[in-house]
Amino acid sequence: MTGSTEMVPPTMKHTVDNKRLSSPLTDSGNRRTKKPKLRKYKAKKVETTSPMGVLEFEVNDLLKSQNLSREQVLNDVTSILNDKSSTDGPIVLQYHREVKNVKVLEITSNGNGLALIDNPVETEKKQVVIIPFGLPGDVVNIKVFKTHPYYVESDLLDVVEKSPMRRDDLIRDKYFGKSSGSQLEFLTYDDQLELKRKTIMNAYKFFAPRLVAEKLLPPFDTTVASPLQFGYRTKITPHFDMPKRKQKELSVRPPLGFGQKGRPQWRKDTLDIGGHGSILDIDECVLATEVLNKGLTNERRKFEQEFKNYKKGATILLRENTTILDPSKPTLEQLTEEASRDENGDISYVEVEDKKNNVRLAKTCVTNPRQIVTEYVDGYTFNFSAGEFFQNNNSILPIVTKYVRDNLQAPAKGDDNKTKFLVDAYCGSGLFSICSSKGVDKVIGVEISADSVSFAEKNAKANGVENCRFIVGKAEKLFESIDTPSENTSVILDPPRKGCDELFLKQLAAYNPAKIIYISCNVHSQARDVEYFLKETENGSAHQIESIRGFDFFPQTHHVESVCIMKRI
Repeated sequence: MTGSTEMVPPTMKHTVDNKRLSSPLTDSGNRRTKKPKLRKYKAKKVETTSPMGVLEFEVNDLLKSQNLSREQVLNDVTSILNDKSSTDGPIVLQYHREVKNVKVLEITSNGNGLALIDNPVETEKKQVVIIPFGLPGDVVNIKVFKTHPYYVESDLLDVVEKSPMRRDDLIRDKYFGKSSGSQLEFLTYDDQLELKRKTIMNAYKFFAPRLVAEKLLPPFDTTVASPLQFGYRTKITPHFDMPKRKQKELSVRPPLGFGQKGRPQWRKDTLDIGGHGSILDIDECVLATEVLNKGLTNERRKFEQEFKNYKKGATILLRENTTILDPSKPTLEQLTEEASRDENGDISYVEVEDKKNNVRLAKTCVTNPRQIVTEYVDGYTFNFSAGEFFQNNNSILPIVTKYVRDNLQAPAKGDDNKTKFLVDAYCGSGLFSICSSKGVDKVIGVEISADSVSFAEKNAKANGVENCRFIVGKAEKLFESIDTPSENTSVILDPPRKGCDELFLKQLAAYNPAKIIYISCNVHSQARDVEYFLKETENGSAHQIESIRGFDFFPQTHHVESVCIMKRI
């Protein structure tokens, strides 16, 4: 029949338009088993100056020192992905195994050990292994638990032979070996400072290779020590996760603390400390100030009573606030009402004597991110929102602000080029603008946050600083509104961890300032930016690096801040 359609049983019908095709039947009438689709490894896009990106450079550096190619340490991640089980398949169990007597060869900028072990499947190959809390010279037993294309992750089980660098007697933190915080506590402080100097050197080797090859880098100065090595953090942010089930079923509160790192059975005294999943339950932080630890005790007690009210995880802010006390008035009457309180409802505080200024200070703990807090730095008063960024180690801040100020006042080229004007990009609440305002005619600060600019203006007024002007806007468009003569202008850069973008660096070079002071919490993005500025921008070659120096804002951790000073030739 013309135009007719033969009726086909649904199980045999081929639907082309929606690209569905049913499987044919076997002779027994059962549907043929569909061949499982092969899973493919998808590499994640990683920012090169992030910890994962830097690790790639460090792995390559290790391979070069051992005369190995990347192909000789390549892991068969596709086979692991397609193993019968993601946890106990035969291939997975071969890869994820215990390995004994592994010698640690290097330490990464993240504070982890690096070593080489035999590949368990392709015996002609090696594997690069990351070992938390491993030091060069250690011989350790490990458990491999995760495989990446060019390295594997492991847990440290025990230390068979100790590195000469290892000083376990220095450890104060009862959570050391489990917490991701104070991972360098088993090093002398001098060794920590030298390790951080090498981190800065390697950052420029990895991200500024042309500057290294052309010998355009000065000697790397000794890392400046922090006056306090413990009890220095004025802000901590413990957090918690809620399990994916109804909160009313919970009888015990979830862990409240910081990220866990490894399962270090070599520290037997850590095995019974609470915590599961990715968060370690802590009741004290050796890096935090005394009053923040009091606040942590208060907030843990409060969380114990209220955790069932939370539907999902959250972060708790603990920020130190400072009040200058009037000796004629009771202390408690002078403290902010929003400070953390103890079990009796009284404000927790710590009194400190400031001998230099002959005053007594009261330290309290603030938990509301919108609460205004006060800090005193280098003779200046700074107010800002507790949740906004402000440096966390006040003991080293006066050293850094003096270093910046001294280098600004040193003329770049002759007395005629002495700094008369200062531009402070990424100025925040005005820390460097205000601390560097003496000795210059005019300071211009720029910040994307209108709230921060408002605080910067108020801080300048409160400190009697009249030569500062602050602008709300992106640093990338800063130089459109700068009319000071470049030969008498210095620029301070203090960007976020990602560093500066290329557009900003091009505009900076076009402006061609007499001096640039680049302060960075990520020395890897700093090294990248410095090379781009000097080698890729219009006037970059008219500048040279005067000095590069680290400042230890975070003792006992792998973090280091770097100050690079460039001057116009």
